[in-house]
Amino acid sequence: MPLEISSLPANIMTTAQYEEQQAKLVEKSEQLDRNAFLQLFTTQLKNQNPLDPMENEAFVSQLAQFSSLEAMTAMRTSIEQMANDSRADKFVTGSSLIGKSIDRVSGLMDIEQGETSTSKGNLIYPSPKGVFSVTNPSTGELVYRQIFENLPAGDMKITWDGKDLKGQPSPSGTYQVELLVEKNGESQVVPLINQQTIKSVSWDENSGEMMVDLTDGSQLNVSDITKVGS
Repeated sequence: MPLEISSLPANIMTTAQYEEQQAKLVEKSEQLDRNAFLQLFTTQLKNQNPLDPMENEAFVSQLAQFSSLEAMTAMRTSIEQMANDSRADKFVTGSSLIGKSIDRVSGLMDIEQGETSTSKGNLIYPSPKGVFSVTNPSTGELVYRQIFENLPAGDMKITWDGKDLKGQPSPSGTYQVELLVEKNGESQVVPLINQQTIKSVSWDENSGEMMVDLTDGSQLNVSDITKVGS
């Protein structure tokens, strides 16, 4: 007497049941790792219905899914490795910038004792008078002042020899600089480009980019740096 499907043990699947399970497996295949996939595949082979075994097409389909999973896993690993390598390379590049100087619009200037520094600005209109001042940002003490008269419009360079009002060399460090010019009887601040020192580098998880930390407390993407001084 032939064995009826309805009398099969509960752990034996019919073809219809197997195909239903396969459909669910496809949806979850990306979430399964290699070992879990192999374990499930082996279990299916052990528990298949001997009267209704897995067809060749289904077997090939399983192997194809496994190959696809393997390929996706390898690709993900490769991409992660490339990302880690890129991050490491950027850290090496960023670390080599520590202690270097860059020109940046800022109200702070880094100087070395005995060296001359230059601030750059641009006047969009002539001015009868301008005052360039250097102060100690920690104490607010005035270190240096220079007065200009009849300033023309255009680019402007201000050179400071690093000496204070008494003619003594100022210590190395960070100083606050400001250029005020008169217009219609009122004083206006002119943005200045000054040297900033790169203090450290850090990794921005949100942007996935290397950032440099400057002495004025600001951050700059390392890819935005076009020129680095000594």
